[in-house]
Amino acid sequence: MQMITNQQFPAHAAIWLPLAAMLLCAPATAASAAVEHRHAAAPAAERQQREPDTHGAPHAPEEGGHREAYATITLSADLARQVELEIRTAGPGHIERHISVYGRLVTPPDQVVQSRARFPGVIRDIEVNVGDEVSRDQVLAVIESNASLRGYELRAPIDGVIQERMANVGEITGNTPLFTLVNNDTLWARLKVFPSQRFEVQPGQDVHVSHNGHLHDSHIASVTPGTRGQPYVVARVVLTNSRGDMAPGDMVSAQVDAEKAAVALAVASRAVQTLEEQPVVFVQEGDRYAARTVSLGRTDGRFTEVRSGLEAGERYVADNSYLLKAELLKAGAAHEH
Repeated sequence: MQMITNQQFPAHAAIWLPLAAMLLCAPATAASAAVEHRHAAAPAAERQQREPDTHGAPHAPEEGGHREAYATITLSADLARQVELEIRTAGPGHIERHISVYGRLVTPPDQVVQSRARFPGVIRDIEVNVGDEVSRDQVLAVIESNASLRGYELRAPIDGVIQERMANVGEITGNTPLFTLVNNDTLWARLKVFPSQRFEVQPGQDVHVSHNGHLHDSHIASVTPGTRGQPYVVARVVLTNSRGDMAPGDMVSAQVDAEKAAVALAVASRAVQTLEEQPVVFVQEGDRYAARTVSLGRTDGRFTEVRSGLEAGERYVADNSYLLKAELLKAGAAHEH
């Protein structure tokens, strides 16, 4: 068999290797992974071409026409989990028309807080430093009041990180900030919407924000004019930064859902592969995965309409289907007629 190099599939080489090893070494049992062909019964017209007519009389072709044969891979459930095949159920969906916009992440104004001393006095102790994570009501500093000569505690007003420290032990406090705290658990994406797009972008619309390869689904919270006569409006999107991988100042791109069209059957676009210049979807039938030729319709990049070749309720491979395609190509078992 021809091996597939890591250059062709660099992102999933570690996932593909166990599959390749199993296909090369496993015995031909139902639990092992193997490539095979599923052939439909040949129609009578084809049999007439292969077999000589001993009676010398022509035969009329039988009804039914040509039925296709699908190359399949038999894969145990354990190995399917090991190579991380994601299985979904085909069904109705929506194809969306998107508007592309770009912008930048910022911290919401209420999540940047400066902490000041309540009463003038002398700073006796500092409990935190720049970069420290603090919880609300955690002690930041101890200050001795000039009026009472007694110490009181300055506590954090919010959960967050100490971004700035403007205080040192022994200094006299006034009305100047001592600490700046920032909480980036929630960020805003400020997206620029130009005049040609302005009337199609409204509050409440769904939006898909892309940041460093990760997609964040949200909706438009507000649309406001640009500042200082800038030729665009700003669509504000609230994003949850649960992974902690987003930071203020990062650039983002986004797709705003301008229109949704209902379709009877749709699959994840990443499930569609190409064999012999035909689009195919790998359909799961127990431990077998059949490369099913499909007729496609509209697509929005995330989902693709399927017009024929697949039925609602059938289970198909959404993620890592290219691994199955690679095995078929190695074995020379592509879709046959």
